[in-house]
Amino acid sequence: MAHRSRGCLRCRQRRVKCDGGRPSCQRCLARSELCVGYRDEADLIFQHETDKVALKSQAESVSGRSASSSTSSRQTRSRSLERPSTTPPQDLSRLQLPSALPWLKTPPPGKDAPRMEDQAVANFMDKYVIYPCNESSSPGFLEHLPCLFKDVNVDGRHALRWAVQAAGIADLSRENDSELLAPKALECYGQALSALGKSLAEKGKTPDDYDLMAVVVLDLFETLFVPEASSLGSHAQGMAHILRLRGHEQFHDPRGWSLFRLAHHRLQKQQLAKQTAPLPESETWLNALNDEIPTVSLEKNALEISTMCQKANEILQSLSAETLDFEQFLDLFPQMIRLDQQAILQRCKPEWHFRTLQKSDIIGDQEVISRFPEKIELHRDVWMAYEWNYHRTARIILHQKLLDCLKRAKSITVRHQWLDSEDIIGRLANWITWVAASHTHRSHLGARQLAHTFYCGP
Repeated sequence: MAHRSRGCLRCRQRRVKCDGGRPSCQRCLARSELCVGYRDEADLIFQHETDKVALKSQAESVSGRSASSSTSSRQTRSRSLERPSTTPPQDLSRLQLPSALPWLKTPPPGKDAPRMEDQAVANFMDKYVIYPCNESSSPGFLEHLPCLFKDVNVDGRHALRWAVQAAGIADLSRENDSELLAPKALECYGQALSALGKSLAEKGKTPDDYDLMAVVVLDLFETLFVPEASSLGSHAQGMAHILRLRGHEQFHDPRGWSLFRLAHHRLQKQQLAKQTAPLPESETWLNALNDEIPTVSLEKNALEISTMCQKANEILQSLSAETLDFEQFLDLFPQMIRLDQQAILQRCKPEWHFRTLQKSDIIGDQEVISRFPEKIELHRDVWMAYEWNYHRTARIILHQKLLDCLKRAKSITVRHQWLDSEDIIGRLANWITWVAASHTHRSHLGARQLAHTFYCGP
């Protein structure tokens, strides 16, 4: 099989060499064009092969290699993401799919069962979509996905349909025959990547809501269902570029604002976890929003923490280069402490209160309770619990960065701050465990599990 270019889509279409620059290569910059279509590892694996090409490839493999080497090659490929074939209908009978009508004792006679793909999508929507509720703190999560999904069966919008099917089937595979369903999920994932590349490659097109939601769902798929750390966050750059292209007009309607909040929050989580610099546009975007809205104030606080960690990274680099400005270094400490206290004060309001229970006071399945920590926290809704753990994780990263600075500046006597940060990190880690324990005993995790998913990269 011919070597596949790793360049961007525009350079591949023109058959010219691409320098692979991110977020834009030099050729696209020179033409003032949108640089899209970079292939990741999954793109390089999922290839369209006609029957003629496939047969020729197999014949060359058999004639050119010994039987032992061919067996070894097939085994190596099967451990990777093997391109699946269409699932035979008889194989679907092996699946133990949840009832499509769980409120009925027995399914109605004569009614055909829904297709596996349709049922997987319905289950995914039920488990992961959270609608906004005025009686709680939740602003919603993927709340516009159901209506967007219904509209995608038209040309140019297939990427979202494939992405949701991939996520739904992958989620179903965790409770069923993974050998049967996982390849099908990966096939849908590959189709989504291909369709998204074509949609974004349309000349003069501003990425629409369907494109942005497709990228978000693909990012969720990789975070939840792809174990390889190298693929995690691979769509972050694309997500950021789409937000840039959509500009301030995305704030002018409720759905655009909701999608921005969803995508930008995922970007900030990855920036904190991977300790990368915040987007230059984030401050301008957030300054245009109403601080009285809790989700806006929380995003601004997370941005300040991420910015402060980036300053600490710059100081650590100056330490390693032995060009340290000690005054700048000492000024950073009170800034970090002030920011930490500000994050704490934001959660002193009544709506952030929760209950703490001792393990001995919990009644229920003792086998499940035995896996709990000594304490658990009970929050009034899952979003509030998620925000508390997100807040604590950000503070842990902040204090870890402070400790890194203190360890590198051994000549500065600030031992008390060192001990304080170590103590704070320990307490925050315990609190995160207590919150997670109050939700993970439930069999129907869905959005709850998603809400507590934190990828801590290297």
